[in-house]
Amino acid sequence: MPDSDIPLPFAARTQRERVEPRLPLELEQTIFVLTAYVDPLSVPILMLVAWRVKDWVERLQYRVILFSGGLAGLDGERMYPHEDDDSFSRLLSLSPSLLRDSVRHLCLCQLPHHDVEALVTACPNVEDLWGGPERLDAIGALPLKRLHASLVPLFFPKPIEFQHPLFSRLTHLEIFDRQVSVELASWSGLAVLPHLTHLAFNDEDFLYIFPDILRLCPSLKVLALVLAYHGHPPRVSEELARDPRFVWMMCAQFIQDWHMGALSGADYWTRAEDFVARRRAGLLEYALEKDESGQLDIP
Repeated sequence: MPDSDIPLPFAARTQRERVEPRLPLELEQTIFVLTAYVDPLSVPILMLVAWRVKDWVERLQYRVILFSGGLAGLDGERMYPHEDDDSFSRLLSLSPSLLRDSVRHLCLCQLPHHDVEALVTACPNVEDLWGGPERLDAIGALPLKRLHASLVPLFFPKPIEFQHPLFSRLTHLEIFDRQVSVELASWSGLAVLPHLTHLAFNDEDFLYIFPDILRLCPSLKVLALVLAYHGHPPRVSEELARDPRFVWMMCAQFIQDWHMGALSGADYWTRAEDFVARRRAGLLEYALEKDESGQLDIP
């Protein structure tokens, strides 16, 4: 009789049933990985189930890394546990291959420049970066698809070079620069970005060149002015207000919004897309009122 046909003692059968997976391995892996994606906080617990589960989900624990520098309003959120300065050394002590293969979303806020650059160097496959170094050579080789940063310091004292490989894969770009030239000549290079579909500024002064940017960048799906404060919507030209791609967004919690987008895909970009879709469908329209100067107000 083959060994596999010999009836096992009850205790041995019970032990084997406890150890061996009951589901096909591929299905079991899918279940655990999806669970880790849906609820990143569960990853440390899932890793205790079995060695094979640890192998499947450990890298997902580091898919999104947020260094907040102690920003208020993040503690206690049911989101991926953000990192702080105390955990910096522990993070960098991880296997280089784990960071290289895992980290795709990285937010660096209020950290010393040398720490920022050390972490960026350890995570060469980041596709979504919020903040980061002020030196181009520190991030220039990253395969970025989304960038939220000030551009002028990266290229200073030279003008922004939009032909740089840094921009070659970008689909989403949020520009933090303030109190800089808002002349179209400084920003017309945005038109050469081959994959750019979503563009945002955080300074109302840039509204002056928004109509020109929309004309220069016909592939844009969203051009957003994203402000962190509540208040009366900005005054814009009639031409800009009539373009359905223009969106004024109020986002009081930039970091939290980025974090939720990295985890779930739902952020101010997706809300802007919904707004644009409703404008194009004729379901929503800016209400325009002229003041004495002939400018237009959006209530």
